[in-house]
Amino acid sequence: MEKGYDAEELHRLIRETLGDDSVILLRNRKRKRVNGRYRKLLSMEFDEAVYNRRNLAETIFSVMKWQYGDSVRARKYRSQVKEIKARVVIYNIGR
Repeated sequence: MEKGYDAEELHRLIRETLGDDSVILLRNRKRKRVNGRYRKLLSMEFDEAVYNRRNLAETIFSVMKWQYGDSVRARKYRSQVKEIKARVVIYNIGR
């Protein structure tokens, strides 16, 4: 996620509600002090390699949208999920 999503509330939501680690780049501050419990944890344990892997996912999503379009034709939610899964399978077969 981009620096624009760096908010203590979002880090708390990801950690407490979703039970996962947030990998959001901290905004550059003029002062060195980081406020917020979860932002401090992230500043101590931020993994640059994990953060850079997001570029791979964004590239794949971009290619899939370019090849298959950025909208689904199905109306029902279950059908939409099936359509997206089919696109992913077709993309993987084509690779």
